[in-house]
Amino acid sequence: MSAPSRSAATGPGLRHNAWLIARREYLDRVRTRAFVAATAVLAVVAVGLALAPIGLRYIDRSVVARIGVVAEAEPALTATVIGILDQQLNKVPDGFDPATWQKPYRFETVATEAGGRAAVDQDALAGLVTVTRRPDGGLAFQFITPGSPAGETAVGLQFATFGAAVLEWYDRSPRDGPDPFQMPTFEVVPTKTATSDGTPLDPQTAASRSVLDTILIVLIFVTLTVYGMWVATSVAAEKSTRVMELLISAATPRELLVGKVAGVGGAGLTQYAAILIPATLVVLFQDRIAGLILGPSPMGRDEPLQGLTLPILAAFLLFFLLGFVLYALLYAAAGSLVSRQEDVQQLALPLSLVSMASYIAAVAGIPSVGSTMMVVLSFIPFSSPFVMLSRIMLGRVEPWEVALSVTILAASSIAILGLASRIYATGVVLYGQRPGVRDFFRAARTALR
Repeated sequence: MSAPSRSAATGPGLRHNAWLIARREYLDRVRTRAFVAATAVLAVVAVGLALAPIGLRYIDRSVVARIGVVAEAEPALTATVIGILDQQLNKVPDGFDPATWQKPYRFETVATEAGGRAAVDQDALAGLVTVTRRPDGGLAFQFITPGSPAGETAVGLQFATFGAAVLEWYDRSPRDGPDPFQMPTFEVVPTKTATSDGTPLDPQTAASRSVLDTILIVLIFVTLTVYGMWVATSVAAEKSTRVMELLISAATPRELLVGKVAGVGGAGLTQYAAILIPATLVVLFQDRIAGLILGPSPMGRDEPLQGLTLPILAAFLLFFLLGFVLYALLYAAAGSLVSRQEDVQQLALPLSLVSMASYIAAVAGIPSVGSTMMVVLSFIPFSSPFVMLSRIMLGRVEPWEVALSVTILAASSIAILGLASRIYATGVVLYGQRPGVRDFFRAARTALR
């Protein structure tokens, strides 16, 4: 059986036919109970992700941070500094009940700087404050920490150590004529980094972003697979009911292909809008929600919440759309080669394996997003929707890298459209056989000739 030919001049054209097919596919999807139920569940999950950083901060506040203090050259100075730091940073802030409020810090004497550094590296201490005296008599403070230099603890210590330097100067100055006060110095020495360019990232932020990145990658993998199978099974269902014979006589294979991908993609966008809109609202009002739940910061200053952000949501949506178009076109071509819905899974298996391999590579590469392998995978069309998202969230990515990745992915989708259209044109008129994976690749080779 050969495919009926149709001149473009005899029909309403690509846009009109594709629009009608897309509208039909869209309405068939969004009206089902399963679609509504899945959307509601995913919306709740997305809101939970947006609120997760607040939960992490709540847990972080319930833990007492152990800070070591050492002044090897002047052991007596260690006790003085500890007393002042404790007084400054552990005072009960306004809005807290003194009877139930827990001190956020516990300052401890450390015998040597080397021992303190080892304790920080082993996570036995949350940080180490070293105190030395400069030749001009002023104090020099260093805060050795696995956290961020802009973190709440580092900023609080900088103010507290200034107060410690003032009081120490006052106590040791002669009463008949105090020595001139020398401004103290304060330096943060980060011990850990979590971004590809070496920018320090505190553990709370790194944990939050890593968990969020993993969940978003899983979400892309699941939705690409599910929506792709929607396209493939829809084509197979139309062939099994002989509806395809009517459709192919009224529209070209490319019109059918574009319409199906657009319709299912529109349903996916509707679902994503219902999921992301409430999550976005939570992101916009995160600080206010944190204030209502957690109350005022013990030190009067809160770090920015590291959860879902608008740039991350935009990147997620962009790579989902481009990735969906790429995979959906191939799923539609695979669905056109079978006559029964039961056979779709067999031909869709290679595509599922490709997306699964990309997903696994992205998740496994989270600890080393700046590695050469991750950079290369972020430019390969089938893996870039997963890997580039990880690099954006956990590493430093130059704007030209994002632009290049998007360009390659979009150009690949256009090239795949031509290939898939030819496979689709051949497959939709094949009946009475159960092609396997080899037949899919044979059809692809034929279409390339």
